[in-house]
Amino acid sequence: MSAQETPVVPELRQDLRLERGAPAADGTSSWVVVDSIQHRYLKIGETAYQLLSIWKPGASYSELQKAVYESFGHAITPEDISEFVRFLSANNLTVDPASGSWRHYADVLDRGRHGWLMWLVHNYLFIRVPLFRPESFLQRWLPAVSPLGSRAFLLFILGLGLTGLYLVSRQWDSFTATFQHFFSLEGALTYGVALIIIKSAHELGHAFTAARFGCRVPSMGVCFIVLFPVLYTDVSDAWRLRSRHQRLRIGGAGIAVELALACVATFLWAFLPEGVLKSLAFSIATVGWLMSLIINLNPLMRFDGYYLFGDALGIDNLQARAFAFGRWRLREILFDVRDPAPEQFSRAMERTLTIYAWLTWIYRVILFTGIALIVYHMAFKLLGVALFLIEIIYFVIRPIYFEVRDWWARGERLMTTTRSRFTVSLAAVMFLWFVTPWSTRVTVPAMLEAAQIAHVYSQRAGFVKDVKVQIGGHLRAGDTIAVLQSSELDRQIVEVEGKQALTRLRLARRLADDEERIESLVLEQELRALNSQLEGLEREKSEYVIKAPQDGLLVELSSELHPGRAVPSGLKVALVRSGSDLVARGYVSGSDVRRLGSNAMGFFVPEAVGQQIVPLRLDRIGQNGSHDLDIIELASIYGGSVAVHAVSGPDGHKELVPVEAQYLATMTADRRAFPIVAIRGVAHLSGERRSFAGRAFQAVASVLIRESGI
Repeated sequence: MSAQETPVVPELRQDLRLERGAPAADGTSSWVVVDSIQHRYLKIGETAYQLLSIWKPGASYSELQKAVYESFGHAITPEDISEFVRFLSANNLTVDPASGSWRHYADVLDRGRHGWLMWLVHNYLFIRVPLFRPESFLQRWLPAVSPLGSRAFLLFILGLGLTGLYLVSRQWDSFTATFQHFFSLEGALTYGVALIIIKSAHELGHAFTAARFGCRVPSMGVCFIVLFPVLYTDVSDAWRLRSRHQRLRIGGAGIAVELALACVATFLWAFLPEGVLKSLAFSIATVGWLMSLIINLNPLMRFDGYYLFGDALGIDNLQARAFAFGRWRLREILFDVRDPAPEQFSRAMERTLTIYAWLTWIYRVILFTGIALIVYHMAFKLLGVALFLIEIIYFVIRPIYFEVRDWWARGERLMTTTRSRFTVSLAAVMFLWFVTPWSTRVTVPAMLEAAQIAHVYSQRAGFVKDVKVQIGGHLRAGDTIAVLQSSELDRQIVEVEGKQALTRLRLARRLADDEERIESLVLEQELRALNSQLEGLEREKSEYVIKAPQDGLLVELSSELHPGRAVPSGLKVALVRSGSDLVARGYVSGSDVRRLGSNAMGFFVPEAVGQQIVPLRLDRIGQNGSHDLDIIELASIYGGSVAVHAVSGPDGHKELVPVEAQYLATMTADRRAFPIVAIRGVAHLSGERRSFAGRAFQAVASVLIRESGI
């Protein structure tokens, strides 16, 4: 078509249907264009309906403009008609494309195709598999199922549920104890069967309700969300319904069925005998309540709750329209550009849509990050990292990038307001703060204790006989801290001593008795053996005496040391400190170890509130990373700051392996600070300057390298 030719309206497809739709949120009339071939439903407004009602293929824009004015008294512009023609062409509602060329359809087909990368991004997250066409089944069984939607049946189910709750409350201990049964393979299988029953009934609830209101249900099947199967029912034909109440009933039918099943199962649980059926009833009752309330009613997810919320507000295509309001309100808050709202709604509705959009964005960031982590853990490391990055970039970073790009395109206009200049200035300051290497602090989880400190352990298991010291007492090396006893050892000593006495008596009589004189050599050898055995028992008994290994102050005494109490071997019973020198020992992460120079200065901040800060000087850092955490108080599983995972060593000993590389650092503390016991805290040392951006980049890079196995 040349530039001089008058544009004409194209011919519409003959298979299209135009039906009246539900009133819009502002009360105006709406219509739905039903495209049965593409199985799409396009909602249009009053002006579009007027154009379609007098549509004449081949008519010029001016002729159509005049016809609208004569028929409806409504003035429209050629631009309005041109925009509507583009809408029809973009949705493939015309016989021929606006360009008049078959290449238009080829271009549409090419745009619909995705490269292998985009196919992977979309299809590993969501795959829909239609299983059967239920239309004939629904029509055959609809008369039998229809009474289940009556008011009488609803009241019956409600009464059944309330009765079931009352009966369960009388057996509450037995009901809650059933949970323990499900921590087994049989319990998991029972829950799985219950879930299949509930979700199948849920989808049938949608399907039968849609069929009852004259809607077509083209397919039912299963979709895989991150390879997790979820049943679905296609009830998109409900867009044709004018009654919002009917659409609400279709959207809520699945939840109603689940709750009805839960009511029946709760009632039956009270009467069924112990066994599979009772376990199944328990599963249906608990899964029904929880799934309906937690998942299906969540409007932030595109499940039943989303469509119910949209129909309750009277707004179709809720997320897209709410997101437009969310972006508009965000621009107004940040830049005060005073753009018109995307649509005309009441202030209350604008606030509702804006809050909904912002909550959905926050929820999506959390959800997509969680999905990315699931995908990462499902695949081998290199593929997991790649899919994780694709997920985060495409679903989290990409929308943010497009919005910021839109702000940038409005640059000159945005900078015309005071608030815009303030926002940009604040963003620039935050960016400089993020990239400027001003931070010199290196944080080191550490323990502060005396340089010369002795941990005293029980060598033998026994019962406490006596405790000789108290905390704060001064000890000399070898002083007794506590005495343990073993009744079995005491019995053996008494027995050996008795044998000794008897043997000595027989030796004393050897000169008087010729027979014993002959056996004197044997008796002397037996006595020597008994003496040796007694010495061994005495040495063993000495190990039941817990002594101070060095001179010093007793700063810690186990609470297990009470007369009569059993003490296992290897129990840490006391802590003896000698000297006045203090040392702090901790772990420097691999990302910070190069930032610290020799004799770096800093201070120790105790974990407990109210204790004094202690000046420090770095003495040395280990050359190699620590494979096993020696200072167990710093391990995360014991409340410390160093992330570890416990593994069993070759000898069965539990090793605390750091998640990230950790280097043991030793620091000298100001001796004027004198803790009575070892205290946990954090050492802050001065190191090489580094920006938060550099730190974040190094952290991300180290994780990627470690997890990808490079």
